[in-house]
Amino acid sequence: MEERRKFNRWYAEEEKAVISCAGVKEEGKVVDISAGGMKINLSRPVEIGSIIYGEFKILPTIGSFFVRGKVSRVMEKEGMWEVAVEFEKVSTLPLES
Repeated sequence: MEERRKFNRWYAEEEKAVISCAGVKEEGKVVDISAGGMKINLSRPVEIGSIIYGEFKILPTIGSFFVRGKVSRVMEKEGMWEVAVEFEKVSTLPLES
């Protein structure tokens, strides 16, 4: 299968993110992240094309990152939902949902 990513990805060890979609907030585990998007495990499915808002901290020396993105893929894996998100905006300041 041909790699479609445009950016290098970093695999997360313990990083968590709080995701908000359609007014519902949920904490999930960040699987991997790149400059263009991230993959996160959630306990419930999210509709492809949905706009999500998220907050996560990946570097201990700086504050949280805030993102807005569009869900591009959703796949059930081991009782969880692996959700791929393509970033539309990344900021160090909170974004309005």
